[in-house]
Amino acid sequence: MKTLIWIVTAAAVGLWSLVAWITHGLVGVAGQLVASNADLIPADPLLVEWASWLAASGTGVGEWLVVILWAFVSLVLLALGFAATRLVPRFRTSLPGRS
Repeated sequence: MKTLIWIVTAAAVGLWSLVAWITHGLVGVAGQLVASNADLIPADPLLVEWASWLAASGTGVGEWLVVILWAFVSLVLLALGFAATRLVPRFRTSLPGRS
């Protein structure tokens, strides 16, 4: 039973890692897209430069937030797996006639 719990926990962490990896990539691509197209804003060049810098900085911060969130949720999933294995009773089967 404990092996099944750890297999399910590993699958949940793997699925969560896939979701976090995709999110990390999308944040990076979206931030680069916004930063590179900041010159499309019909405004003062200083404002355009500021918008580009803000988008690039926001991308970096967003990517790190995704990594931090991934690590936190992964630790929670592993802690739940550990707690579940502690709640499973230990069964010892003994042979008939032996104690």
